[in-house]
Amino acid sequence: MSKRIIAIALVLSLLVLPASAHELTIKASSNEMKEGQAFHATVQSAHKFIIPEEVEILSRVKAGIIEDGKLIESELKANDPELCIDFSVTPKDLSGSVMLVAIKDGESWCVTNEGGKSGARKDLEAQGLKVLSANKYDKYAKAIFNTSKGDKNFSQVLGHPLELIPITNPADLKAGDYFDVKILLNGQPYTGPVWATYDGFVKEYENSYAYYTEAENGIAHVKITAPGWWGVRAAQSGLPGVQGDYDNLNLRAFVLFEVK
Repeated sequence: MSKRIIAIALVLSLLVLPASAHELTIKASSNEMKEGQAFHATVQSAHKFIIPEEVEILSRVKAGIIEDGKLIESELKANDPELCIDFSVTPKDLSGSVMLVAIKDGESWCVTNEGGKSGARKDLEAQGLKVLSANKYDKYAKAIFNTSKGDKNFSQVLGHPLELIPITNPADLKAGDYFDVKILLNGQPYTGPVWATYDGFVKEYENSYAYYTEAENGIAHVKITAPGWWGVRAAQSGLPGVQGDYDNLNLRAFVLFEVK
């Protein structure tokens, strides 16, 4: 493949990839956690960074706190007025950072001769529709709270198909520093686009990011340009699908953390 074709493909991926699906993120109204007390957070789905646009289907989402390397799932409640999903966790140990996680098991979404439809390819075709393409979007979000110098909890590996694992402790960051992150795709080093932004960078326009880079052999370096809540994002499209259900599996992953 020529360099020209590769360049065109990259440009197209930058234009199309971020806009093709809502991003799954986590946000809390407060950053203050107290041991043994309920801490409230939300699962959000949007094209603007931590500005919610729609409520995900509850049966497709799970969220909660990581304890001993495992997800302890919380009860989820749809919050239609605020366009998000509410959940609470009760941290038992605040000697290190605390990780909250949200996961969406995406439904098949098809482009048909009658527009976009939710459902497996074979089921829609059985209804007489012509399916042009069928995609599934699985999404993973981590949010790290209560960071402190010397802590290692922030770098836990959970085994998600697409996973961002901080190398740099967020507690050590300030504007002007680089945040280094390891990215794994099905357990192997990911090479590809990485986007990053912070809360308040752009509120008017969708799919706007403060920083772009590329991961090489599973490592990306993100320049931190402002204090506040940051999100670093990776995506992988076009993975093999399941015959009769969806043609392509698309993965999205975020890690969120505060820079003070």
